[in-house]
Amino acid sequence: MPDASDACLRCGASLSFMERLGLENAVEVPGKGALCPNCYRELSAEEYNRYFKA
Repeated sequence: MPDASDACLRCGASLSFMERLGLENAVEVPGKGALCPNCYRELSAEEYNRYFKA
């Protein structure tokens, strides 16, 4: 299990592992952490508001 600061807020995947492999960069959520690119693309409008508007 990845360190909480290294985990996607939505799915828990290791963000540093993805970046080391040269995959896409994480999307920072101000004051909360980060989302993996796949989860960011799949956010519903409600989830987007929860992560970025609250």
